[in-house]
Amino acid sequence: MMKQFTNKRWLNAAMVMTIGGTMLAGCSTSTLEQKNTSVAADTGVPTPIQIMSIGGAETPKENSEVLKEIEKMTNTKLTITWVPDSAYVDKANATLASGELPQVMYTNAIKSPNIMNAINAGAFWEIGPYLKEFPNLNKLDPDTMSSLAIDNKQYLLIRTRDSARHVVAYRKDWLTTLELQEPKTLDDLYKVAKAFTENDPDKNGKNDTYGFTEINTLDTFNRNIAVYHGAPLSFGITNNALVPSFSTPEYLEGLKFYRKLFAEKIMNPDFVLINSKQRMEMMTKGKAGIIIAPDSDLITIQKDAVKLDPKAEFAFLQGFTGPKGLKVSGTGGYLGGFLFAKNSIKTEAELKKILGFFDKISTQEGMTLLSRGIKDVDYKLVDGFVTPIPERSDGRIADGAFNNLAVLHQNVALPLKRTPVEDKVFSLVEANNKIAIFDMARAFNSQTKAEKGAQLDKTINDARIKYIMGEIDESGYLKAVELWNTSGGNQVMKELNEEYQKSLKK
Repeated sequence: MMKQFTNKRWLNAAMVMTIGGTMLAGCSTSTLEQKNTSVAADTGVPTPIQIMSIGGAETPKENSEVLKEIEKMTNTKLTITWVPDSAYVDKANATLASGELPQVMYTNAIKSPNIMNAINAGAFWEIGPYLKEFPNLNKLDPDTMSSLAIDNKQYLLIRTRDSARHVVAYRKDWLTTLELQEPKTLDDLYKVAKAFTENDPDKNGKNDTYGFTEINTLDTFNRNIAVYHGAPLSFGITNNALVPSFSTPEYLEGLKFYRKLFAEKIMNPDFVLINSKQRMEMMTKGKAGIIIAPDSDLITIQKDAVKLDPKAEFAFLQGFTGPKGLKVSGTGGYLGGFLFAKNSIKTEAELKKILGFFDKISTQEGMTLLSRGIKDVDYKLVDGFVTPIPERSDGRIADGAFNNLAVLHQNVALPLKRTPVEDKVFSLVEANNKIAIFDMARAFNSQTKAEKGAQLDKTINDARIKYIMGEIDESGYLKAVELWNTSGGNQVMKELNEEYQKSLKK
């Protein structure tokens, strides 16, 4: 999530931009207008487009052959600012505050206060009415698009992803060594994780493994463990009204489960200090035995682990069955998306040319170029499947960043030949898509949540961690829930439920 801007800070920034002649709505003397030439009207002249996006492990070169092919295919001249994922929050905040927005700007936080304030200030184009004019963009999932609308208006061009990407990976070789059965329920998860922790599954004579893994955001708990216990994802429906997940009895049962794992040292005790990458390394290096994570992370873990230990063997599961059966969390069906700035896109005609760029790269040819590279340079086509050319693909890691521009699902591109592990993991994701639950409030907005969300989230996050670590008891946690209510949470729920009730009447 992007850092939160207060309304006061946004208004101050807007005042500075007004005085300086660069108000977000766009003045004729804006700096960006001076930098950009107007889009030529049907003259065959390439359309110049400025994009700020997250990059990959490396930044593509300015003379990238893939970039040249993209520009040739779309008749554009692209200026792309690639920002490392770890630095994107700060860069995006600084860019918003400056008012000098690129024509196209990536965000993964459409409903964060700073983005919401920018939208309300007129910074970005509403794109919903135009999408039907583009055959490929018109294929974007309408439910996902609607769930990200602001005041029933669509501003974000989503980057499509599977709806339920989190699955389970565990060390099958450890399970075999300890003569255990495959875990299927939450009780099984506890027993296997405990054995992986205490019974020396790697047989190195050391007490150096953990059964279960978590990270500082408690993402696994919120998206998986709480949901397995029957809690809703973020917000659910009780008695025909929206309720926050953390206030439900099922969520508390999930917390009790985690408290037990932590107390018995079955999960990594440093979870508050480590990030997703570090957790992946625990699995790769054989320091942990069970992880619940997105499909791509699990595939990477398996590949890297086998490089270090050829005997390492993994198995995969949809999830763990809880009191209400098998429930899995939806991941929204998107991974961020693109906003289109009014101060640097002056007319509908310019906007349509830029949307046309995204439509052209959403063809099979375009998606294959973005995600696979150039035929006979980066890959060969064998029996209808893309086969990477190793000596070329290894040198083109940086060009993988262009895949971050793709807005349709990866299955639009020519298919890769999958490994057995990839087949298994992706089949589980497809199965999860059919039973996933979603945040029931994701389509609704709350001004109070936009203004006080960070403060309110901190109240619950701190209490949750303290409860798991045994620093407060159940009554202490429930006091934090009540503090959330009285500090603005009740107003958040009032606003969300008003929108929810309106939606039932449509």
